[in-house]
Amino acid sequence: MKDFIKYNVPIKNVDNLPQYPIPALKDTLERFLEWVETLVSSEELEEAKKAVDRFLSTEHSKKLEEKIKELGNREEDSWIFDYWVKSHLLVRAPLTPHTNVPIIYENKKLLQFEVLERIAILMNATASVYKDFKENGTGEYWIKNKNYSSDEFHGLLASINHIKAEMDEYYINDECSQFIVFTYKNHLYNVQVIRDGDVVSVGEILNTLKNIVSSTLEPLVPNANYVTIGVDRDAAGKVLEKILENNSNNTAYEQVKDAIMVMNYDDIEVNGVYEELDNASCNREYVNRWHGKGMQFSCTKNGIFSFIADHSFVDGGTEIYFINKLKSYIEENTFSFEELTTRTIAEEIIFDLSDDIKKVLLDLKEEFDQCMDSFQTRYVNFDGLTRERLKEKGILSGDGFIHLAFQAAQYMTYNRINNTYISVDARRYFRGRTEVNRPVSKESVHFVKEFLKKEKSSEELCELMKAALDEHHRRVKLCQSGNGVNRYLYVLESVFNDYGKEMGIHEKPELFNTKAFKAIASNHLSTTSFGHPDMKYLYFPPVQEHGFGIYYFVGVESFMIITAFEEDVEALENFIDNLQECIKGMLEL
Repeated sequence: MKDFIKYNVPIKNVDNLPQYPIPALKDTLERFLEWVETLVSSEELEEAKKAVDRFLSTEHSKKLEEKIKELGNREEDSWIFDYWVKSHLLVRAPLTPHTNVPIIYENKKLLQFEVLERIAILMNATASVYKDFKENGTGEYWIKNKNYSSDEFHGLLASINHIKAEMDEYYINDECSQFIVFTYKNHLYNVQVIRDGDVVSVGEILNTLKNIVSSTLEPLVPNANYVTIGVDRDAAGKVLEKILENNSNNTAYEQVKDAIMVMNYDDIEVNGVYEELDNASCNREYVNRWHGKGMQFSCTKNGIFSFIADHSFVDGGTEIYFINKLKSYIEENTFSFEELTTRTIAEEIIFDLSDDIKKVLLDLKEEFDQCMDSFQTRYVNFDGLTRERLKEKGILSGDGFIHLAFQAAQYMTYNRINNTYISVDARRYFRGRTEVNRPVSKESVHFVKEFLKKEKSSEELCELMKAALDEHHRRVKLCQSGNGVNRYLYVLESVFNDYGKEMGIHEKPELFNTKAFKAIASNHLSTTSFGHPDMKYLYFPPVQEHGFGIYYFVGVESFMIITAFEEDVEALENFIDNLQECIKGMLEL
C-alpha cells in the first residue's frame, strides 16, 4: 500500500488518541440503504436491498470485511488513511482548483507592513513553524476542548504530489529542509530560510527578495512548472518524466521537491472575489505556480494573499492547524527590517528544456486556460440570515438550516432533490480524515415538499423542520464517530480491487454495480464550510457534470461562493433565486 507515499519517518500516535473505528459491514450496509432511499426509485431501492442480502450471505463479504479489519488494526495506522491518499493520487483531473482549492488568506497584523515585508514575514514564520515541527514533533491540536489528530502535519511542508502517468506519488522530505522556493515572473529561486540550525532573519529574507525582484526583468515562459497545470495528469506525468531524463533537471526538481514550501509573487493587481480566486488558482499571464507542492502561498502586487495545500495527504483541519500556528508566531513576535549591505541573490533553479518540450508545455497552458474558462463563479450574500437570528428562532444548526434551504431550492429548480456532499471532520481519531454526510433524508424531503406546498401552518412546518434538523444532526454525529457510509463503501470496493483475486473472489459483487451504489457516491452539490478569521473564502469547480461546487458560511454575515459549468449557468441563476426565496420563507416560519 505504502509504495505511493515516499516517506521514511514513522508517524506515531503521540497524543494517545483513539484508533479510527472499524464499522461493521452489516451496519454500514443498513445505513447505506437508509441514506440512499430518497435518492433512487422504489425499484432501484428494492434491487439494492436484494443485492445487499445476497452479498451478506456470501463468504466473499466476510473475507472483504476481515481484510478491512486487518488494515484497521495495524499499529499506528487506520483502514481509511492510505486508501484516501490513494483516491486523490488516482484522480486524473487538474490539481488546482479541482482537488486543491485556493483559499484567500488575510492576517490583520501583516497589513501594517509593505507587501514584500509581509512575504518575508510569512516565509520566516513558516520556516520557524517547520523547524519546531522537525525538532519537537507536531504538537497537540485542540479545538473547543477536543483533541484532534495532528498526524497529517507530516505531509504539509517539504512535500510534493509528484505527477505520474496512471497514478501520482506523494513525496515528503525525510530530512530538515533549509529552503523555500520563491517564484517571480515564473522564475524559480531557492531562498535559504534556515542556516546552521537557526531561522534566517526577516531582514535578510526581505533583502534577498528585493534583489530578486529588481534583477528579474523578463518572464520565463514556459518553465518546467507548466506540467503541474496539466488538465490530463497522465499526459502531464509523461512530460515530467521526459523532462527528468536530463540529470541537471533531476537536480533542479529535487530542490523544488525538498523545499519547505513555494512562495509566489505576482506582478499584478487583482480586485474583487472572482479576480482574487482565479489568480489564486493560477496567474493567467505567467503561471508562476507549482501545483502539487504540499503548501504554497501566493501574493499579488496589491497584497492579496492566498494559499493552496495539496489535498492528497492533508485535509482542511490541518490547514487550519497550520494557519493557527502561523498566526500565533506572527502575533507573538516583533519584526524589524535591518538594512543589509551585502547583496544576496538566491540561487535560481534552472531547467534545461528543449524546443519540443517547450511547445508541449505551452499546449498544457492553453488547455488549462480553457479548463478555467469552463466554469463560472457567483458570490451570493444571504441578507437577513445570521447565526444569531437562527439562535433566536431556536435553530442551533446553521449547517442543517442552509442544507434544508439547498434542498428546497433544488426542488424548485429541478422538481427533485439530488445527492449532496458535506465534508465532516473525523480527525478526533488517529489517522482519521473526513467522512461524508448525506443530508437528503426522508425527514428533509417531507419538510421541503410541505414547505413548498404552503398548505400547513407555520407551527406544523416548524415541527417538520425540527425533525429534519434532528436527522441532519444525527448523521453528522455518525460521521464524526467514523460511522458514515461513503468512505467504508469506497474502501470495500477498493479492497476487492486490490485483494479480491488472492482471496478467491473473481467476480465483482453485484452490489457494486447497482444504481443505488452509484447514487450514494454522486455529488450533484459538493459543499464545504469552515470559519477562521485568517481564511476569508475559497472556491472549487463542480465535481461532476451538471453539478454545483459550493463554499458556504453561516455567521454574522452569511454567504456562499458557488460554481457551475458554462452550460449550467441558467440553472445556476435559477437555483440562486430560488435559494434566496426559500431562505426568506424559512426564516419567516
